Amino acid sequence: MIRLFTIDRGGFQPLLALRGAAGVAIPVAVGTAAGHPAEGVIAAAGALPAGVAGFGGGFRTRAGLIVATGLGMSMSTFVGSLAAGHTWLMVMALLVWGAAAGITVVLGREATIIGTQAVIGLVVFGRFPGSVSAAAVHAGWVFAGAALQGLLAAVVRPPTRFSAERRTLAQAYSELADLARDPNRSSLTATSEAAMSAVLIGRRAPGEDVDILRGLADEANRIRLELQSLATVLSVPSVGDATRAAAAWLDAVSTSIRSAKPAASEDARLDNLVEHLRRQRDEAPAGRAGTPTRYAAARTAALLGQLRAVDRLTSALAGVRRFALPRRLGAPVFVAIPQRAADGVRQIEATAKDPRSPAFRHAVRLAVVLPTSELLSHALPWQRGYWITLTAVVVLKPDYAATAQRGLERVGGTAIGVLAAGLLIATTHPSGSVLVLLIALATWAAYTCFAASYALYSIAVTAIVVLLLAPFGGDELSTVADRGLDTIVGGALALIAYLLWPTWERATLDDSLSKLLRALAAYTDLLLAAYAEPSRYDAGALTNQASIARRARMSAMASYDRAMAEPARAGTDLDRAGGTLAATRRIVIELHALRATISDAQEFAAVPEVNDIRDAIVESLGRLAGDETVAVTDLRAMQEALAAESLTDRDSLHERRRLLLAAHLDPLVDSVDTLAHVLNRESP
Repeated sequence: MIRLFTIDRGGFQPLLALRGAAGVAIPVAVGTAAGHPAEGVIAAAGALPAGVAGFGGGFRTRAGLIVATGLGMSMSTFVGSLAAGHTWLMVMALLVWGAAAGITVVLGREATIIGTQAVIGLVVFGRFPGSVSAAAVHAGWVFAGAALQGLLAAVVRPPTRFSAERRTLAQAYSELADLARDPNRSSLTATSEAAMSAVLIGRRAPGEDVDILRGLADEANRIRLELQSLATVLSVPSVGDATRAAAAWLDAVSTSIRSAKPAASEDARLDNLVEHLRRQRDEAPAGRAGTPTRYAAARTAALLGQLRAVDRLTSALAGVRRFALPRRLGAPVFVAIPQRAADGVRQIEATAKDPRSPAFRHAVRLAVVLPTSELLSHALPWQRGYWITLTAVVVLKPDYAATAQRGLERVGGTAIGVLAAGLLIATTHPSGSVLVLLIALATWAAYTCFAASYALYSIAVTAIVVLLLAPFGGDELSTVADRGLDTIVGGALALIAYLLWPTWERATLDDSLSKLLRALAAYTDLLLAAYAEPSRYDAGALTNQASIARRARMSAMASYDRAMAEPARAGTDLDRAGGTLAATRRIVIELHALRATISDAQEFAAVPEVNDIRDAIVESLGRLAGDETVAVTDLRAMQEALAAESLTDRDSLHERRRLLLAAHLDPLVDSVDTLAHVLNRESP
């Protein structure tokens, strides 16, 4: 359902907003004090969208994105100043800028921010004509304002985000630490805290940081199960010492999550105890007599791997990335940057050749709507006609849900902001320090509401623009009404353009799900090949493929959320899509466990027996991705055959690794079969 005002109370960020407000207010204050208010306003105009880029979310500084946004704004300012006063030149510039901003959404959220703010810069400064030198000076002031925001972002550490989620996760790990110290303690509290954190995380929009939090919640549940398992074999020597070492580790993890700071939580004692238990396992008698020892060794080793995985996640939570490099000598790290750029170019090329893609249609809509709104602004007799184009560019989005929801919020918020700020200026004529104070308060309100309510943010940010333009005149009451009418026209133009040539997400959701299944097939193939033939193990390649699969799943989840917001119509079965995403999540968890096991292994053993089931799983995922109706291979029989043989040689690493694979493949096979059932294919 589309509602005009939607508010996420957890999204208010009043403390972080102070930093962004300072970045906008300082240039205005300095310019006013120096007797050059126009230059201060221009710098603030560069700082305002750059500050928005700094609020993009995440646990890490976004200074790089802020500076990139400033560069795009300054270039657009230069072009806009030169094109101002030349209608057809401005129309052509808007056509090019609109198409470029539209098609770059395929590169992700950050590219979308840069593109949108660049178009806004072109629209705003396309009303202030100047010579080449004057245009260059304006562009320089715009970049100076953005650079100030980048400096503040790099120097002033923002308050840690997701406080409620981190608090419940930290409590869950603290309860796990208590459970590790006292095996007789009830695990219900830890289970409850982990469940509460999962609920809170589930309310967040998909993203890299949300994925980290979700991973920590998943690992908490797995660790709880391992601790409960170890509680059944406390009679085995060293198990008690291992759980106490794990408790200290979990306490450090809890502190790290709560503070979002990296912690050296890995405890060498647990590593040593795992090795000691392995020696006990190797010396244990055959049959039932040695089963507790073998079980304790396996469960403690699994616990160690999970704690190491948690360490990697908490490091990422604190903004630290641990990159696994290939075992063999490979290309230097700096080669990844141009490679990433080349991948982006290929994405854009592929999108430009696919008229059915959302990004292509978005580019065409912007390329048509922006020049049209520009011509319309000149034809209508109202003042400040560029508000038509400005509203159109911020309302028009690649998908229906964002266009409809944000369109209503933006039009409503912009209209209220224009009227409120316009009336204030027309009746009080603020100037000097009073104007600076009003700009600072409006900016603080905008940044505070940015993640909580787009409508409230639109009210405040529109008021900022009106206040920034106050020194240039045009504060009559008639201008207030004209701005309101321009906003309504621009919003209506954007919504009409979308309805005339829509991009229904349900038509692309199937493609997103197919890409996800193919990515999981490639990840499975690469991972199980490393078990079959250790010489093929490449940590860097696995990390890269895991990232591809993660991005594909995030993309599919986002597509599913957008499809859910669309009007009911024929097309993709959303219940089936939801079941597919649930099944793929279980597949991802098992693949993650297999990857953690092999990455933490001290020695390797080839398990060629896994090749048959590896090929079958990869083929099955490929068939499911391709919408084939043929029966999925009987994976269960293959998994049971792999697990059927008993452990005849206790000293054989190959035998132990084979049984471990069989155990991990059990839930993996179940998930693939479930996926086949959800997709209405035949499965055993």
